[in-house]
Amino acid sequence: MDDKKWFLLLDGTITGPHPQADADRRASQNPGYLIWGRGHSDWFPVEKWKKTVSDQEAIAARAKSKADRLWRIRIAGTELNPMGHDQMIEYLKTKNDLSEVKIWTEGYNEWKDIFQIHKVMDELGVSRRKHPRVPIMGQVTAEDPTGNFVVKALSIGEGGLGVTDAQRMKIGDRYKLNLKSPNLYNQINASIEVVYVGNDGYAGLKFTAIHSESKSSIIEYVKKFTDSKPTF
Repeated sequence: MDDKKWFLLLDGTITGPHPQADADRRASQNPGYLIWGRGHSDWFPVEKWKKTVSDQEAIAARAKSKADRLWRIRIAGTELNPMGHDQMIEYLKTKNDLSEVKIWTEGYNEWKDIFQIHKVMDELGVSRRKHPRVPIMGQVTAEDPTGNFVVKALSIGEGGLGVTDAQRMKIGDRYKLNLKSPNLYNQINASIEVVYVGNDGYAGLKFTAIHSESKSSIIEYVKKFTDSKPTF
C-alpha cells in the first residue's frame, strides 16, 4: 500500500493525490475528511477508509506470503480451471472484452469485476487512458426516453465520467446529461455512452458529444491536479 495515492475532500475542496502516510496524517488531524482512491466506487469517511486500508494491507500481506496461490476466473457465468497469477494475466491478455470477467482468490470475500482490481488492470494495461481522470463531487442528471434520473459523479476527465449509484445504467446505453458540481465554474452538458458497469453501482461513461464551454471547464479543472502532480 506504500505507493497508493489518495484524494481528500473537505468543505467542497478536493486535494491530492496524497501518499498513504500523508493521507493518514491529514485524516488523523481532521476526521471530517472524505477520502477516495482509484479502484473504489465512492468516497469514504475517515473511519471506514482506515478499515478499508487495513483490510487491503492484510490481503496484500497474505498475497506476498503466498505467491503461488491460485486464481479463479469466471466469464459470463462459466468458471475456468484455477491458475497461477502469471498464467491468469497471460490468459486475460488474449481477451478483447473484459466486461464479463470476474476473478476470485484467497482473501476476497466475493467475486470481483476485473475493473475493481487496479493491480491486475495495470498489469493488463487496460487502466491507461488517453485522458486522465481526477476525483470530483457532483450530481449528474441523465435523460433517456423514459425520463430523468440522478447519479453521483465520482471522477472526471476530458474523455468521460465515472459515476456511482448507477444501477439503472447498462453497457451501451446512451444519455444526455447535466453535471452540477461545486468544483466546476459552470455546469457540464454532454451526450455519453455507458462503457462499463460494475456490481457495486459504479459506471464508466464516455463523452460522445460535449459543449465547448463544458469541455474547457473540465480541462481547466483536471489541470489543477495534473500540472504539478502525477495522476494515477
